[in-house]
Amino acid sequence: HEQSATFADYWYSLPKQDLIPSKKDFDPRAQVAVLTTYIIHELVSPEMIRIRLVGTKHREGFGIDPTGRNYLDFVEPKRRAKASQAIYLVCERPCGMLVKLVSRTQTGLMYMNETFALPMRDNDGVARLVYYQSNSAPLDEYRDASSDKLEVLDVHDRIFIDIGAGLPSFED
Repeated sequence: HEQSATFADYWYSLPKQDLIPSKKDFDPRAQVAVLTTYIIHELVSPEMIRIRLVGTKHREGFGIDPTGRNYLDFVEPKRRAKASQAIYLVCERPCGMLVKLVSRTQTGLMYMNETFALPMRDNDGVARLVYYQSNSAPLDEYRDASSDKLEVLDVHDRIFIDIGAGLPSFED
């Protein structure tokens, strides 16, 4: 998606320490065109990936404000460990990750989403943030998110991207 490329170009322009930029160097004003499509996760533990920020476009898509919640609560239980492992690899390797997700709502409506993830250091310099730029098909005419909340996200396809440290070994 062209918005993923906008995000990637900006991320690559930031100064880096060991391949990963710092949150303090990220200027949201430089990403105004795609900021509503951002999601930020904080890696707390393999069982807790805290949603730190959800751009307005995606907050509306969730049907709730998921800020502060565990992202893994939106992943099918049988896939949670693998989802956590893949997200942790973004900061541990480090690498980029392009994921095509199939999302399902409470009424059974399914739609595709493309999400591009890159690592970021927090204010303490620790690589524990994952910044995402995420694009979904517009569903406004088919769905009222306030009454048909997002229930499950499942991976359709995942590609890791070498940002200088090689590619991780990972199977979904």
